[in-house]
Amino acid sequence: MKNILNKATRALFGLSLGHFALDLYAAILTPLYPLITSKLSINLAQISLIIALGHLISSMMQPVFGFIADKMRHRIFMVWGLILSSIFIPLTIKTNSIFIFTMFLLLGMLGNAFFHPQVSALVKDFHKQNPNISRAMGVFLGMGTIGYALGPYISTFIIQNWGENNFLYIGLFGLISCIFIYFFVPKMPDRDCYTKENFFFIMKEILKNKTCVFLTFVSTIKSAVSISFGTYIPFLLQKQGYSLTQTGLIVTLFFVSGGLATIFSSKFERKMGANGVVILSMVSILPIIVLFLLTFNHLKYFPVILFILTGFFILLSVGIILVQAQREMPQYTAVVSGVMQGFSWGLGALFLAPLGIIGQYFGIKAILILMASIAFIVGLYTAKYKCLKD
Repeated sequence: MKNILNKATRALFGLSLGHFALDLYAAILTPLYPLITSKLSINLAQISLIIALGHLISSMMQPVFGFIADKMRHRIFMVWGLILSSIFIPLTIKTNSIFIFTMFLLLGMLGNAFFHPQVSALVKDFHKQNPNISRAMGVFLGMGTIGYALGPYISTFIIQNWGENNFLYIGLFGLISCIFIYFFVPKMPDRDCYTKENFFFIMKEILKNKTCVFLTFVSTIKSAVSISFGTYIPFLLQKQGYSLTQTGLIVTLFFVSGGLATIFSSKFERKMGANGVVILSMVSILPIIVLFLLTFNHLKYFPVILFILTGFFILLSVGIILVQAQREMPQYTAVVSGVMQGFSWGLGALFLAPLGIIGQYFGIKAILILMASIAFIVGLYTAKYKCLKD
């Protein structure tokens, strides 16, 4: 038993480090989008479409890569996911061509699609004898979110202090992390069963499960809110006179708050139940963002604190939703992980295309209110019908 625990602990540490590094690259461009928009001479609607396309292609591939991972005994996706993101995401800032920028962005985001399904399933596999798997999953997801959080500040700090020419060095961290976890994370454990069904059969089975469909829907809305807030708040802060570094720091703290929520979400679950956490996570966003917008032009620090607080509630139920889905379909863990983390993220990113048009004509504040209102309605639906079993 001691050996199993040591193996599980090593796996959790290594996989969480990889998740931290990968999600850091997923977010380093977020505060730089106004800069990239100006550099490429495109508008808000156009950059929104490119970002949405990148999220869509990479995220929609996650269930496919999860299906392949469920049939494999090799950690190839874990390794190549980090390599692709570490190389191509930093390269995006070096081009003046919209076509090359899009290609680099897609390749970098494809690394994200490689990594997540297999590694999320590995966390479950290494902790299958752990009764508190939600805690392990919360740590794994929380480290990814904290990496995602630090990305904006690190990227703006490098650009502002060392310039674009040194931006490529940010890729070294991911490559070094990749080498470390390759040798540190134990070999893949035996799984109770490896599915023999084809991909379309598995997706059909998942779509027939009402709980999984609902969890996918909630994950999609949460992803849409998270992506839209992280993408558009830099434009709002820039108009208000915040510097590039200040903008990066605020976006970083927004996601750090969400990362901490993910890590401690199991404590909320024990007190409120899974259903209660999902309701709190969705309903609380609207009143906080309304107060943020009402005070944004009049106070300096209070509205920033409010915005950071929304990050906590947006991501509070992410780990709980993923574990619930894996419990529903334990024979398809990597595919289900790909659906919850990738497919739903891609669907959420699709919101960026129409939101960019809305922002172009009605402003960023309209986007924030709209997305918070959608989350509020989903929370009320969850409360009325008690969609999850505690």
